[in-house]
Amino acid sequence: MQRGMVFYAIALACLTCISGAWAAPETFTLGKGTAPTRIWGQAPQPFVRHYSKEFLPALFERKVAFDRLDLEGDAFEWMFTGAHGGFTVRLTNQAVIVQQRYYDSYGLNPIESEEPKQGRHPEKQWRTAEARLVAPPKSLTVVLDHKLGLTVLADGEAVLNQECGLDVSRHQLRCTGENGRIEGRIESPAVRAASLTLDATVAHQTMIGFGGIGTPTAYRELSEEGKRAWWELVAEYNLLVQREYPNGPRLKPDLSNFDDLDDATPHYYGDNFPNGEISDFGYNRTIRKLGGMVWFEFWNLPAWACRDQNNSKDEARGLPDIDEYCRAMVGYCQIAREKAGAPPDVVGIQNERHQPAEVWHEMTLSLRRALNDAGFKDVKIHMSDSSYLYSGIETLDAFRRSEAAWAAIDYSATHMYDFQDFFTRPDEYDPLLLEWRGKAGGKPFLSTEMCINRSSLQKPEYRVAFTMGQLYHKNLAIADAAALCYCWTLLNVEQPSYGWTRTLFVPDRAHNFTPTTSSYQARVFGAFSRRIRKGMTRIGAKTDADGLLATAFTNAEGDCTAVVVNTNTAPVRVRIEQAPMHFTEMELTDPYHENAVIPLPEHREDLTPLVPPGGIVTVTNVPLRQLPPGFAWN
Repeated sequence: MQRGMVFYAIALACLTCISGAWAAPETFTLGKGTAPTRIWGQAPQPFVRHYSKEFLPALFERKVAFDRLDLEGDAFEWMFTGAHGGFTVRLTNQAVIVQQRYYDSYGLNPIESEEPKQGRHPEKQWRTAEARLVAPPKSLTVVLDHKLGLTVLADGEAVLNQECGLDVSRHQLRCTGENGRIEGRIESPAVRAASLTLDATVAHQTMIGFGGIGTPTAYRELSEEGKRAWWELVAEYNLLVQREYPNGPRLKPDLSNFDDLDDATPHYYGDNFPNGEISDFGYNRTIRKLGGMVWFEFWNLPAWACRDQNNSKDEARGLPDIDEYCRAMVGYCQIAREKAGAPPDVVGIQNERHQPAEVWHEMTLSLRRALNDAGFKDVKIHMSDSSYLYSGIETLDAFRRSEAAWAAIDYSATHMYDFQDFFTRPDEYDPLLLEWRGKAGGKPFLSTEMCINRSSLQKPEYRVAFTMGQLYHKNLAIADAAALCYCWTLLNVEQPSYGWTRTLFVPDRAHNFTPTTSSYQARVFGAFSRRIRKGMTRIGAKTDADGLLATAFTNAEGDCTAVVVNTNTAPVRVRIEQAPMHFTEMELTDPYHENAVIPLPEHREDLTPLVPPGGIVTVTNVPLRQLPPGFAWN
C-alpha cells in the first residue's frame, strides 16, 4: 500500500515551496489608502488584510521588516492559523502582545453567553503575554521551534516566549483601522547547506525491529476488509513486534483463559470502552507468518500467583509466589506453542512493577531454569521494565547486583515516559540515555514502550509527534536501542484524545471499521520503522550542521537506509557522502506528507535532499514490505 507516490521533480518543487525558501521577500501594504477587507458574516470593518501565499513548515522563523510603520492609534496584527487553533501577535506603539487561541469545538463557547450574538465559529483565548516597548520596532520575528516554543523578537531581541503545542499552517497580516499606514516585507531564512557522511566501517547495534501492542479488543472491531487493511499496514510500517499485554488479574489458575476475550482485564482510559489486557493467539500466529516476533510479560499478577495477597499487614503482600509465577510463564509458552505455532521470542520479568532486588534476582534465575527444563531454552529474557528511564536506571543497578541474575538476562529494557518532562528541552534528556547505555554493559536494549499520556501534551499536532521523533532518534543514536515499541499500535477509543498520542492507529467506524491513523504519530514513527529492517546494523553517520540529526543502517545483503531529522527553523539541503549503496527511493514526512514515497533517478551520485524545517527525510534502497500473494490471517 504505497500512498503519497509522487514524481521526483514535483516533490522537489513541493519541498522548496513548503520550506518557505522564497526567492525574494513577500511585500505588503496595509492601512490608509488601501481597500478594506470584507469578512463574510461580520459587520463591515475598516481593516485590510494581507494573506501570505505560503503553507508554513512545521518549524519556522518568519520576520516582518517594516519599511513604514505609522500606526496612528491603530494596531498591526500578525495572525497564524492551524487546524485546531492559532495565535496572534499584536503590535501597538507601546507594546507587543501574543495570544494563543483554540477554535476547534463549540464546547469552547459557554452555553449561555452574555454576548448579544455568538460568533460564526467557536473560539477561546488561551495563553496571553505582553511586553512593553520603548519605541516601535523596525522588525518583528516569530519563531516556532522544536522545543514546543513560541518566541517573538523585536529588532532581533526576544521579548516574549510561550510554550505552544499548536500546529499552524497559514499566516496573514492586518491593520486594525483605516488611519495607519504599514508597509514592509515578510522574510524567511535561506536554505542552508550541510553534509552527511556515512561510514560503514563503524558498527553499532543490530536491529531487532519495531512494533508495540496491537490490542485484541481493537482488532476484533475491524471488519474483514479492515483486518486485511490492518495487516497491510503492519507489513508496510514494519510493525512486526507484537508486545503482549496479557490477561493478569483475571487469569484462572488452570491457565485456560489467556485468550478468552470475555475475561479481558479492563483498562482505564476515561469513558472509553475497555481496552482489555488479553492475548489473541491467532493474531500472534499471523504476526509470525509475516516474519515477526512476540514478546510476553505480566503486568499485574493474578492473586493466586502472589504471596499473602489478602493480608494487608504483611510486608510481602503482592510479592510474587515464585513457583506459581514460573508455572504461569511456562504455561503461556506451552499454550502459545500450541495455538500460535511457537512460544514467545522474548519474555519479560514484569512490566512496570517494582520489586526488591533480591526478588527480581530470584524471579530471573527461577524463570530461566523453568524455561530450560520445559524445553524453551531459546526463549530470551528481558529485565523488568520501569515506567521511566530514571527509575529504569535504578532497576538496572538492582539487577546488576547479582552476577548470576544479570548473566541470565538477555536484553536490557525500559520505558521512557519521563521524556515528557523534557519536551521543551529535549537535549537535556541525553545524559540519562548515556548513563543507561553505560550501565547496560553492552546487552542489547529493547525500548519497550513509548507514547504520550500527559494531558497537557495529548494533542493531535504534528509538532508533538515530531518531538517524539527526536526521542526515536535518541534511542537509536545514543542508547543503541535494538528495538523501538510504541505503546499501542492499534487501540479502540471513544474519546479521541486517547487516540491522538497513545496509539498509532484506531478503527475507523465511519468507514466500515477499517484502520486509520489517529494523529501524526504514525507517520513520524513510520519515518524510522518502514525502512529499517530486522538484522540491519547502525553504521557511522556524521553531519556538519547543528540541529540536523541522522542515523544510518546497512546489512550484508546490500540494504541501506538513512534517516535525517531537521530540528532547525530553516530548510537544509543535505549532501550525502560515502553512501555504501545506491539509494533508490526517498520518503518525506512532514505536516503535508504522510511518508510520501519519491523515486530517485538512476545513477544519481550527488544525492542532496532538501529537508524542510521539522521534516524527516528517509533515503533507502529497502523496498516497502507487502503482504505475500494469497496472504490469509488467522
